[in-house]
Parts: sequence; C-alpha cells; structure tokens
Amino acid sequence: MSNADLCRFIDRYTIEYTRTYPHPIERVWRAITDPAEMSVWFSRIEFEPRLGGAYKGLWEDPSLFQGVITAFEPPRLFRLGGPHPGADAFWQFELEPSRGGTRMVFVQRIPPGHDTLSRWPLDPPESAPDTPWRPGTLTGWHLAFDGLGDHLDGAAPGSRLPDTPFNQLAESWTRKMQARGVYTAPQAARAAASMRMHERDTELANAYRELMRTACRP
Repeated sequence: MSNADLCRFIDRYTIEYTRTYPHPIERVWRAITDPAEMSVWFSRIEFEPRLGGAYKGLWEDPSLFQGVITAFEPPRLFRLGGPHPGADAFWQFELEPSRGGTRMVFVQRIPPGHDTLSRWPLDPPESAPDTPWRPGTLTGWHLAFDGLGDHLDGAAPGSRLPDTPFNQLAESWTRKMQARGVYTAPQAARAAASMRMHERDTELANAYRELMRTACRP
C-alpha cells in the first residue's frame, strides 16, 4: 500500500482524501449523490439530494449521524453539514474531470470543541485528546472510497482485494470446513472474504495509527 493513498491532514481538525476514478464526472456524481448508490459503497443512508435536504445515517439507532446538505452544485460540489457533530462541521465531495476519468477530493472537518472521542470509549487511548480523529474512522473512509471504485466498475465493494498469504490460508481453511460439512459453499466464501477484509482493515488501521502519531502529536 502506498502512503500516497492515505488521507492528508490539512490541519489537526481537517482531513482530505484524493482519488481518481476512470469514469465520467456525471457517473461519479450520481454514485455519491444517489442515496441508494451511496448505501452500497458507504453505508446505509437516506437524504434528499438538494440544497437544504436532510440526511441521516441508518447504521445506528438512534442515529447520531445527521444534518443538512449545505452545498449542492451538480456535478462538482456536494457538502453535508451539521448538526452532528456541530453546525460548523462538514464532509464534502469535490469533483473535476481529469485525464481518463474524474478526480474526487473528499474533505471532512470537525472543528475543535466537539467531543467525538467520548462516543467511542475504546479509542481515546490511541488518539490525541484535542483531535477528533481515530484510526478506525480514517480506515473506514479509506475502505469506503476503495468500495466506491469497485462499485463504479460494477463489482461488489471489497470483492477485489489482492491475494495475500493470509488470504490463501483463510481460503484453504474454509474449504476444509466446507469439506467437513461445517460450511456450505456460500458460507465458506463469505467466511474467507470476511477474514481477508479484517486483514485489510487491520493493515489500514496500523498505517493510520502511524500517520496520526506524526500528524496529530499530543
């Protein structure tokens, strides 16, 4: 994995991911502004794709992840603002045509004064107390944008991870479980894919943990 693929800290409270997808800007715009499509590559979410439209994450109940769309300029700018975690926080997509595709710049900002770490009690020991980020959050966005690339290409998000020695071992083990009648063929495939995704998640979390040690020193 190249460090160039990791997010960039604009400052202590603002992160930026840059990706280029080999698809027209209109196609990428639709993938990030259609709630049905975004629910595939990101997580289940509902929103009204218009300026002032409300959005709400559907992966938790009650949902803390909600607010309003504060910029909607097809096909280039899409910004979602507070109230969570505050009216001055936002996450934003900017698109522009590039050679052979579309360049996407994603920025999320959570200004100082918003208590986000206390919502995840296992994470504060590895995160500086005055920054809102944690390795799991940064890993989650990274995987989501990888998944967006898969989705745009017509593949299931996370289905195209390269083989690793661990993955080959996981597939061998799940095949043995299938032969013993513990798993059906679909269950064996799902188990192997789940273990490979866990390996990828751990790899990214470690990379972001190291990045945060440099970018967000206490």
